[in-house]
Amino acid sequence: MKPDCLQFRLTEEERAQFERLGYLAVPNALPADRCAALEEIVDRMDADARANGLGPHERFFYPNFLGRDQAFVDILDWPRVIPKVWGLLGWNIYSYHTHLIVTPPLSPEEQTQPKRLGWHQDSGRVNVEMESHPRPRLSLKVGYFLSDCSEPGRGNFAIVPGSHLQDTFDFPEDGVSDPPDAIAVCGNVGDAVLFDRRLWHAAGRNHSDITRKMVFYGYGYRWLRPKDDMTIPDEIMEAADPIRKQLLGWSPGNNARFSPKEGEAPLREWLAEHDPDTEL
Repeated sequence: MKPDCLQFRLTEEERAQFERLGYLAVPNALPADRCAALEEIVDRMDADARANGLGPHERFFYPNFLGRDQAFVDILDWPRVIPKVWGLLGWNIYSYHTHLIVTPPLSPEEQTQPKRLGWHQDSGRVNVEMESHPRPRLSLKVGYFLSDCSEPGRGNFAIVPGSHLQDTFDFPEDGVSDPPDAIAVCGNVGDAVLFDRRLWHAAGRNHSDITRKMVFYGYGYRWLRPKDDMTIPDEIMEAADPIRKQLLGWSPGNNARFSPKEGEAPLREWLAEHDPDTEL
């Protein structure tokens, strides 16, 4: 990690927006060549899934993608974004979950069928078993746009801004309508969006003729168990620098995830050297 990434640290304005709304857009996070390389890999994976029985209009959901290609790993600590992640969560973090989604256009039959989106907060049983209000943040996701989602109706995922502080949600009684204050998250190719795991959100429906493609990286505290298998080949882990190793899940022992000593949290040590104003 190079010190020039510090120019992209979380600003107080960005922090205030994230705390208030539960999400933050990062325009032009990835350059065009990176997006093209990632899209090519995603397209190959999608084509393979469809050749093996996935229907032409079905959504392709693939978790635990980091081990599939080094190009995915190279985005894990992307300099325009990772400083905002540690700005929100702190330095004791790693990637506990990844998934990519390809959303083709709806079939002609589905285009006209009213249907409520699948609204949820992330983390499953956490939302049942954590006794607090509001529930703890614990993690966030970063989504990168690999297709043009600059307009609603292109399979954009939907959110209810500010709903991350609501443990429950009242939906319209008709059974098919979405919350009236829901919005579609729009973005150009290369844009990114960070969102709190507690934010009520849902996968959108694609009424366009554009196939929507996004990759999502989940970041949480190192004492949080991984949601995916997080299968990282030895050669990828061995080639990683210390901070990337931490983000990939490396730790000298379990207790180091809770109470890291010197040398056991590379991101903390890097920040102590390069950004002494960071709270450690």
